[in-house]
Amino acid sequence: MVPHIKHILYATDLSDGARRAMGYAVALANAMSASLTVVHVIKETSPNAELLIQAFLGYSSKEEVKQKSRAQITEEIKERLGQMCGELGCQLPDCRFSLADVIVEFGRPRETLLNYVETGNYDCLVMGRQDYGFIESAITGLSSKNLLRHSPVPVFLVPMPPGTESVPVAEKQE
Repeated sequence: MVPHIKHILYATDLSDGARRAMGYAVALANAMSASLTVVHVIKETSPNAELLIQAFLGYSSKEEVKQKSRAQITEEIKERLGQMCGELGCQLPDCRFSLADVIVEFGRPRETLLNYVETGNYDCLVMGRQDYGFIESAITGLSSKNLLRHSPVPVFLVPMPPGTESVPVAEKQE
């Protein structure tokens, strides 16, 4: 039986490796005339960081900070990811895929991605491979093996070219 891929979930952490993986997700979606949903999960901020932001911006509550910053961050990321997907689609000779949705969530990346693949109507997951060290993988639980072990759909891991490093945008700015 040859599987028919109709809906692809592409996960991004906004790193260079994720951008490379997006090229593969777009190419696969185009080849299969599939729809593509893009998801980005933002790790929750620490309570101390929220208090500092609250005080600095003069908001009355942490919830007000969360709602305003989440809405702004979400819209900016959605807009940029939509643009990136459009740019990659324009590079194709025939653009036969559709961008179904761009989702930006706050939470734990691994759990959120697993929730999407378990509850959504996706035929596969495409993402860049992150080669975290042993200790970081044990602490964060973000290892590709862990995601592969629990995903009910096929997972396509796109490696970085040899000699390059994939660092999420948020970590580059720190």
